[in-house]
Order: sequence, then structure tokens, then C-alpha cells
Amino acid sequence: MAVFWYNENIMSLSIYHQKYASLSDKEIAQRTKEKAAELKTIFENVKITTANEPMRIAVLGCGDKRYVSAHKKLFEEFYKKSVELTTFDITVEHLAGEENIIQHDCTLPLPNPPYHITYDHTILKFIETKKQWNILKNSYNALKPGGVAIHIIDKSDYETTVPLGQWKKKLRENNIKFQEIPVKYGLALILIR
Repeated sequence: MAVFWYNENIMSLSIYHQKYASLSDKEIAQRTKEKAAELKTIFENVKITTANEPMRIAVLGCGDKRYVSAHKKLFEEFYKKSVELTTFDITVEHLAGEENIIQHDCTLPLPNPPYHITYDHTILKFIETKKQWNILKNSYNALKPGGVAIHIIDKSDYETTVPLGQWKKKLRENNIKFQEIPVKYGLALILIR
């Protein structure tokens, strides 16, 4: 396992997080721009009910610490209001130094609900199939009435590691309203509270 210098501390990173840490700021900015385009498409098709309160958003999984502030900025720009963003990840070493980071296995119920939005970008492919339903269910259960759970799934993932048809059937069986919105590399599965 490679060792990286981060904030003058030595820290061991997983191969996945090493990949992100090696990306330039320009590459992260480009990927953030793509996330913004996905969210714009989603928010043009899905309305979220909010009062005059800060938006509470839970991000499930985060590949690189530079995305934490980028996520907050994206949601603030879309909603033109203050955002209380909490990022949950099963490991947090790669997010050291960022605010509101909580080490948490998102196959378990999310701490400190309710949230207006729960959001993940391709997390399901990293979860063993039998536990993917837990992510979907927990993201939905943590929502305020009128909130949405946003799950971005790449086409290559729902053709291989994410049994999308199975999860849509289970959502229907549990009377969870959902919407599918095409995005650049696949789709956004939106669960609506």
C-alpha cells in the first residue's frame, strides 16, 4: 500500500483513494462540473420541499476530500440557501481536515436524521449485492417528508454489479415512490419521501 503525505502527516490510503489523491485539482474540478450537470438535470425534474431553514444534506461516501467543499457549494448554488452538509464514509482518513465528516457504514441507519437530501455518486457498486438494499432503504428512511434520496448509478454498474431491476421491484413492494432520470454515464435513481 502506498503512503501519501497529507497535511504534513503520513497516512495510508486504499488503492481507490490513492487513485483520487493522485488526480490533479483540474481533474477534480472537471468531475465536479460533471456532477453539477447531473444535479441540474435531476433538479429540473424533481422538486424538493423545504421550509425557510438550511438544507440538511447527507453525502454517502466520498472518494476525495476536495469533493466535500465542492458538494456543499453545488447544493448551495442550486438551492440559493445555506447547506448543512454531512459526509459519511466507512473510512475517513482520506477526508482528514474537512468539516462534518463522520465515519459510518451506510448499510446501517444514518445518524442524526432527518435530511432534505441524501446523495451518493456510484456507491452501490462498492457494496456487496445483498447489502445494497440497506443503502437504498437507509437513504430513504433518513429523509424529511418531501425529501429525496439521489443515487447516481453508472450504466456499467447496473449492467454488472447493481441489480437495478431487483431494487426497483423491492421499492415498489415497499411503496417507495421513485423516479429514474438519465444522466451522462447512466441514471439517477431518485427515491421520493
